[in-house]
Amino acid sequence: MLKRVQQLNMGITSKVVISMFIVILTIMLLVASYSFTKSKKLMVFQLEREFSSEISIVEKEVFSFFEQKGEIVKQLSIIPVIKSILIDEDKESVQTNPDYVVLQEILAEAVENNEDVELLWLANVKHRNSIANNGYLSNSLLDIENRPWFKESKSKDGLFYSDPYLDFATDQLTMSVINPIQIEGERLAYLGVDVHIDSLPAMLKQFETDGRHLILVAGDNHVLYDEQNMWDVFENQKFSNSNVLNLELDGEKYYSEISIVEGMGWKIILYVPEKIVLQPFAEYQKTLLTFWIIALTLLLTMLSIVLRFLLKDISRITYGIDKMKNGDYGARVGIVRQDEIGIIARAFDQMANKIQIQMKEMTHQAHHDSLTKQPNRNSIEEKLDELIVEANKNGQIITVVFMDLDNFKEVNDTYGHAYGDELLIKVGNRIRDLLPKDSFFGRLGGDEFVLLIPGDIEDLSSVRGIIKRVHKSFADVFKIFDTALYITSSMGVSIFPEDSTTKEGLFTNSDTALYKSKEAGRNKVFFFDPNMKLAFETEIKLNRGLRTAVKNNEFFLVYQPQLDIKSGKMTSMEALIRWNHPEWGLVSPDEFIPLAEKSGQICPIGDWVIDTSLQMIKGIVLEFPYIERVCVNVSAIQLREKDFVQKLINALDKHTVPPKLLEIELTESVIINNDEGIIEKLAELKALGIQIALDDFGTGYSSLNYLRLMPIDRIKVDKSFVDHLDDDPIVMAILRTIIELGHGLNFEIVAEGVVDISQYHLLEKMQVDLIQGFYFARAMDEESLYLFLRQKESEMAINHQ
Repeated sequence: MLKRVQQLNMGITSKVVISMFIVILTIMLLVASYSFTKSKKLMVFQLEREFSSEISIVEKEVFSFFEQKGEIVKQLSIIPVIKSILIDEDKESVQTNPDYVVLQEILAEAVENNEDVELLWLANVKHRNSIANNGYLSNSLLDIENRPWFKESKSKDGLFYSDPYLDFATDQLTMSVINPIQIEGERLAYLGVDVHIDSLPAMLKQFETDGRHLILVAGDNHVLYDEQNMWDVFENQKFSNSNVLNLELDGEKYYSEISIVEGMGWKIILYVPEKIVLQPFAEYQKTLLTFWIIALTLLLTMLSIVLRFLLKDISRITYGIDKMKNGDYGARVGIVRQDEIGIIARAFDQMANKIQIQMKEMTHQAHHDSLTKQPNRNSIEEKLDELIVEANKNGQIITVVFMDLDNFKEVNDTYGHAYGDELLIKVGNRIRDLLPKDSFFGRLGGDEFVLLIPGDIEDLSSVRGIIKRVHKSFADVFKIFDTALYITSSMGVSIFPEDSTTKEGLFTNSDTALYKSKEAGRNKVFFFDPNMKLAFETEIKLNRGLRTAVKNNEFFLVYQPQLDIKSGKMTSMEALIRWNHPEWGLVSPDEFIPLAEKSGQICPIGDWVIDTSLQMIKGIVLEFPYIERVCVNVSAIQLREKDFVQKLINALDKHTVPPKLLEIELTESVIINNDEGIIEKLAELKALGIQIALDDFGTGYSSLNYLRLMPIDRIKVDKSFVDHLDDDPIVMAILRTIIELGHGLNFEIVAEGVVDISQYHLLEKMQVDLIQGFYFARAMDEESLYLFLRQKESEMAINHQ
């Protein structure tokens, strides 16, 4: 065809246009055919997915219909009166049994509450009598020994379903749900329910939409529903392993799927004619054809216009472009013409010159950092790939060092980014000069650098010396724009192949070791070990879990009562958070609270604690009005929130709880720096009536000046003092001083961790106001707290009698 076009007497532009028309038309027809076929397959695939979903829903509906009746039978089978009735041997004994009336009432009520249930009956096969919900009592077994399911029942251990049959009394299609009753290992009776299943068609009819039809067939091939009379067609068909069947009948194709109802052996078939499925394709074909015609017309028109200007000498330009595309950036076309093609040719040659220069620059830039001129991430990764190949051949090791500048952000914040950039350049140059020739050094990004050191296993000690020398080099001053700067570095090290045999693994492990180095206080070198990775992954999983824990209701509160020594009553309690992780179970607060503070999740978690505690205290004071407050621990991060005070006010308003019922507990470290006006916020809370306690007093800074300034109500003495109260005179003297100091400042004193009566008596003599600990009560959930308070009230009532 193309040769004939070539021989036509016409211009080259026309020839090219015609040739392109033939080629493009062929491609378009192939694409259109493929697109139609692919779309049809996708629609059929989607139909099969919809069939699977719909037939699953129908199956669940049918099974649920009978499962409900089965639950009735199972529940009735275990009521105590059954055992009493089954002991009686004849009709007269049953009638005189007081439980007979109770059983009749239960059976009648069950039938009345389930409109599809026709009859509930109990057949005593041992004493050969039967009872039904309609008051029927007989010395016969209602002919159940002749029913088809009776023989089958001997091999059944639990609830089972019969095949449909015509009820001899109502002449309606009926099915029985039967549960054998065994007492002391002996099968004595059957409890069954007769269900009319003529309501099934109405239930199935609602699923027949969009031309889709259903067939329901019992296990004995009894057709229960088939409005289109198609069962004869499907009965002898063999479905594939996917339960999907495509068949053709009288020239019409059908898509269908079969499902077996669980535990019953019933078949459900869902089918639809192909013409209904493919009906949308008629419009699709018209749209597709119109689109291709318009696209083809536009394309040929554009080609004819462009070719008029570009075809002369275009082959030489194309050849030059091809050479450049293949990497020959020195290619030139050398066309000398005083027209548009000549301009294009000269522009091409000029562009080729610039591209050649730019490609050299780009190649360098692609592999080097623009600031420090050190190799960049691409170069580092390519070099490590090369070293791994060589190391696998020669049995060598590779040491991968990740290095990070400590507190680099402070340099930028204090001196400006120009100083930070210059520092990065100086660091790169200094380290580069310290390294042996066979090593590789580059900047990963930001203030992170990477060092690759290949060598033999025997060279590991010298490698450690190189790393140590690099790390010590930071002890020398960096001169930046006449300013002396000192900075330290943290380093993480992993070794090929001991720690990993892949580039990704080595990078990850070095980064993990670097993270641990910074976590340990910075300015350290850490070598990777597997425990680091495990701890890091655990922390990541916990952090991920914290983000959804509140939403998923994984947190819960327990409350540890506080005893008022003077009154002998529990007057307050501390709310303590617990996390029931879906994978690991209970996670210690000591483990997840620091992570929550680090990630910022402590704020929504703290909001939840306050909200839940207020809801609890509102309810508990209604029954126990002498309860004075609930104590909630608050983090420094929460206090730094600008709207923290307003959020507390909103929470109190939401639950209509007086502010005096809430106490917030703070540690000394929270307020020691008075970050963001924390003392002022505490004064604002105090003015509202919210109480404030200083937790773990004596374990931190214990600034007496802050005791004077802080608007607190009570001091909580740390458990570490109480533990040694009766065996360390120094501890006793310190504790007595804290108590006297607190009382002198009008603070109440709370002693934590009281575990025995001797500690209690000593604290009582020292005039501690409240105690908290296992001696009085362990932490408990809200329900247990109510029981605890009621028990204490009962004990006090007895003691006052």
